[in-house]
Amino acid sequence: MALFPEYIIREVSEKNDIYDVVSKYVRLKKSGNSYIGLCPFHNEKTPSFSVSPSRGVCHCFGCGEGGDVISFLMKVENISFYEAVKKLADMANITLPEISGHDREDARRAQERREGIYAINKEAALFFYEQLKTSRQSIDYLKKRQLSGAVVKSFWLGYAPDSWNSLFDYLKSKGYTESDIYNAGLIKKHESGRYYDMFRNRLMFPIFDASNNIIAFGGRVFDDSKPKYLNSPESAVFSKSRNLYGINVARNSKKNEVFLTEGYMDTIALIKSGFTNTVATLGTALTEQQAKMLSKIFKEIIICYDGDNAGCMARLRAITVLREHDIKISVIDMGASKDPDEFIKTNGVDRFKAVAAKRKNDMEYVLDYFGKDYDLKNPQSVVSYTDDVIEYLKLIRSSIEQDVYVNMLSSRTGVSANAIYSQLGISKAKQPKPAADVKGTDPLVLQLKSTAGKKHDILDKTREHLLSLIIFSKAVYNKNKDCITESLFEDEFHIRLLRFVKVCYEEAGSVTPAQITAHFDSEEDNPRAARILSLDNMSDDSAKAYEDYIKIIKSEIKKQSIHRLINSSETDDLSRINNLLKNEG
Repeated sequence: MALFPEYIIREVSEKNDIYDVVSKYVRLKKSGNSYIGLCPFHNEKTPSFSVSPSRGVCHCFGCGEGGDVISFLMKVENISFYEAVKKLADMANITLPEISGHDREDARRAQERREGIYAINKEAALFFYEQLKTSRQSIDYLKKRQLSGAVVKSFWLGYAPDSWNSLFDYLKSKGYTESDIYNAGLIKKHESGRYYDMFRNRLMFPIFDASNNIIAFGGRVFDDSKPKYLNSPESAVFSKSRNLYGINVARNSKKNEVFLTEGYMDTIALIKSGFTNTVATLGTALTEQQAKMLSKIFKEIIICYDGDNAGCMARLRAITVLREHDIKISVIDMGASKDPDEFIKTNGVDRFKAVAAKRKNDMEYVLDYFGKDYDLKNPQSVVSYTDDVIEYLKLIRSSIEQDVYVNMLSSRTGVSANAIYSQLGISKAKQPKPAADVKGTDPLVLQLKSTAGKKHDILDKTREHLLSLIIFSKAVYNKNKDCITESLFEDEFHIRLLRFVKVCYEEAGSVTPAQITAHFDSEEDNPRAARILSLDNMSDDSAKAYEDYIKIIKSEIKKQSIHRLINSSETDDLSRINNLLKNEG
C-alpha cells in the first residue's frame, strides 16, 4: 500500500516546479525546452543532467539517475519518501492526510525525532547566547578576536557556563525529558547514572545544516586545555563527516567558488570580511561526503588552510579527496600567517583579496610544494621529487590536463615526458581511428545509436521513444492504439507503463507526467519513468516519428529472431528464416 494516496503525490509534484527545486542544488542552463547541468549524483565534466519543467521530471543520461521532484529531493538530501513529500507539501502549502500503518508510523517517528532535536538545539543556542551576555571572559575573548556584537548575534555564538547541569536544568524547565536532551547530544551520562552537561566553560558555536536548522554545537576552550574544540556527538541529525560549518551561509552566497578553511573562527573571519562563500570542516580532515556536497553547489573549491606543516599536509589530503569529484581546486598561500583570521587582522581584507586572486591551482601547488624540499640539481633528489609529484598526477582524469603537468614536471626536472608517462602507467601510442559509419544508414537509427547508453541498445531505446511519444501525443495514440500492443515490448516495466497509459486514456481521456511519476513511485521504477518522460522524440512530425519507431522496432525484432534461428541447431529452422527474410514470418 502506498504511503500517500496517488492524488496527493500528483498534487505535490504538480505544485512544486522541478526547475525551482533542482536549481537550488544544480546550476542549470536553458537548452531548448529543458535545462541541463552537471549531474549531482555522479562526477562529470560535460552536463548530462536534464530537467524538464513541462514534464516535471529530471534525468541524467550519464548515470541513469532521475525521477520526479519527490525522488530528486530524496536522493539529493538523503531523506525518506515521507520527509521529501512533507517538505514539498509544506513548500506548496498542501495539507497532507493522516497516514497509518507500521512503515508510516516509523517515518513519522523518525521525522518527529529530527524536529525534536532541532527544537532542543535552538533552545540550547538561545540559552548559550543569553549566558554569553554576562560572561566577562567570553566578552573579553570576542573583543580580542575583533568580533562585534552584530557578528556574535548573526552566528548565534554563546557561552556554556562552568557548571555541571545548568543547561540540563534549563531544558528540563522547558519541558524536555532526559531522553530528549540526551538524544540531542547535549548531556552525558555518568556511570553513577546521573546526567551532566556535555559542554562546560566553552565558547559555543551552533552548527547549522544547509536548511538553517541547528544540528549540533562546537565548543572552544578559553585556555590551552584539551580538547581545544569539542563537537556534539553523532545524532539523528548530525554527522561530522557529512556536514560543514557555514554551509547555510555559503549556499546562499550565489558564488561559483567556496573558501574551505579548517575552523570556525577562520570561517567567521572571512564571512564578516565579505567572503560569505566560506565553510569549515568539523574537526576532521575533509571527507568524501563533504567534498561531494561542495561539488554539487560550487564550481571551484579554494583551500585556505593554516600555513603550518599540519595545514600543508591537510591541503594535500584535501586535494586527494577533491580530485575524485571533478571540481576545480585552488590553494591560497598566506605565507608566514598562521591562518586566514590572523592574515586578515595583520594585512587587511584588500591584501587577502589580492592573495586570493593569485591563488594556484592544485597541481601547481603540488609542484611548488614538493619543489621546496629538493635540490633539483642533484640526480637522486630529482628522482624523489618526481616520485612525489607523480602520485598526484595519477589523480588527474583529463588527458589534456595530464599532458600539461607532465610536460611541466619534465621541464622542471629534465626527465623526459615519456619516462613520466611510463611511471604513470600510461602508453602514449597512437590509438586507431574509429571506423566510419556504414553509408546509407537511416539518420534516425544513427541518432538513436548516438543517444543509446550502455544499458540501452537501439531496440530498447526506440521502445522508450515510442512510449514517450504516445504519452505526449494523444492524437498519435488514438490513431494507432490498436496497433500499439504489448508484443512490441519485452521489458516488464515497459509493458506495465503501456498498460497504465492505456488505462489513463480509456478512463480519463488523457495522461500526464505527474500521473505517471505518482503511479511509478518505487525506487526502481521512478527513474525509469523519468527517463522515458524526459526523452526528446527528435521530430516535429509526430505521425512520421511513430512510423519510424514502429519500423525500427519490427525490423530489430526480426533481426533478433533471425539471429537466434541461425545460431540454433535445428535444421528445419531454415524455412522459418526464409519466411522472416521475405517478411512472411
